[in-house]
Amino acid sequence: MGGRGTGGARTDRWPAGADRSGGPVTVDGLLAVVDGQSVVDGQSVVDGQSAVDGQSVVDGPAPAAGDARGAATGDRLLPPPAGQVSPAPAPSSRANPVTVLEVLSRMDVAGETIRAVNLLRRLDPAEFRLLFCVTSGAPGSLDEEIRSLGGEVYYCRADPSFPFAFHRLLRQVRPDIVHSGVATFSGVVLTVARAAGVRRRVAHFFTSTDRRGDSVRGRLQRALGRVLLDAFATDLIAVSEAAMRGLWRESWRLDPRCRVIYNGVELEPFGVAIAGQRPMPSLPELDELGDVAPPPLTVLHIARPDPVKNRSRAIEIVAAMCTRGLDVRLRFVGRQSPEETERLMTLASGLGVSDRVEFLGERGDVPKLLVNSSLLLVTSLHEGLPSVVLEACAVGTPVLSSDLPGVAEIARVLPGITMLPLGTPNEIWASTAADLAVVPPTLDERREAMRRLRRSPFTMENWQRDITAVWS
Repeated sequence: MGGRGTGGARTDRWPAGADRSGGPVTVDGLLAVVDGQSVVDGQSVVDGQSAVDGQSVVDGPAPAAGDARGAATGDRLLPPPAGQVSPAPAPSSRANPVTVLEVLSRMDVAGETIRAVNLLRRLDPAEFRLLFCVTSGAPGSLDEEIRSLGGEVYYCRADPSFPFAFHRLLRQVRPDIVHSGVATFSGVVLTVARAAGVRRRVAHFFTSTDRRGDSVRGRLQRALGRVLLDAFATDLIAVSEAAMRGLWRESWRLDPRCRVIYNGVELEPFGVAIAGQRPMPSLPELDELGDVAPPPLTVLHIARPDPVKNRSRAIEIVAAMCTRGLDVRLRFVGRQSPEETERLMTLASGLGVSDRVEFLGERGDVPKLLVNSSLLLVTSLHEGLPSVVLEACAVGTPVLSSDLPGVAEIARVLPGITMLPLGTPNEIWASTAADLAVVPPTLDERREAMRRLRRSPFTMENWQRDITAVWS
């Protein structure tokens, strides 16, 4: 892997508009791909409605009137005449910006969605127009922010009518590029995009495994998704080598369409958080016997509501730390369902640490929370390239993580990361966490951590440059 770990020199870009199908693609028959219990990342969806509020036509405004790609009638855009699909030249030679339709599961707070919104803020609207389609069919917490920035979110549920509903959306929006980040279900997405005449079709892998499981059905769906991706994807991107190996194939370097583009961190908020850090007390606190009291420790666990994030293991580890006599607080950051909160609190109560667990929900001040924490704890079963680890490294907060291949790729470049197998007993996790957290980093150490990340491949500037290069 050369240079920044982006797949090395590419001797032959897969040409825009090329595919391996050997013939034209139509929407007819695609219901054989998405059967009566369609799955997006392994989660079954309910048959019937193909969009929010039961509307079979995908909701969302059409492009602004006067767009040279089509004539407006009411608030809808007429499709071009059959067979007429204009190629996508470089942005500098276009009268209109390149329209990119990014397909994700839902626009809630998560690593890939936060990066997408940050990119929307950064893009020159004269060059790129970024729109989103969500396959959950449900509104997300970032929808309104996206619209306020000039983007749009369309709801196209991944049920049996998805191929037809998504095809209608493509004929309405007429994107130059479809960029799909829904694991191997992207094979279905890009097949429909090919049928609609979209010339550039990008699959983006965010994790090292999908959720289809090892059942016969799951293996068949995964295999079918890969067959469709092989036939109809013009570009295959992954956030790490581990994600590319897991969702594509071990021999990915032999495929000129493949490229690893590491996640990037928007550094400014983390620099502000470091600058605003409270100074450490000059004298240590003493206990009732006059001995130096151990400092209170704050353990942070940041994740979206997902079983693979393994939040319950964090409670078990903190309980083991308390058994060692440490004053520890565990703070969960991220959206949660009432059912999950109740389950975790029941576990904490059973371990005697219910008074040491806080649920903060979704927060917009994660940089400040990281600076004010003793340790970031990552207990995930699998990841692609966890952005929260990069964010902790940006401010010098120690990281204790399960031994994930994507985390190991970060640790090759940045210090401050310790990994343990999930099979290791909680007592060893607790001992390691205590050793990492008991001495907080100094202000100078945090500043050096920021400088180190700025020199690494994991910056937003690098990520934006590489992603837009694929689009261009």
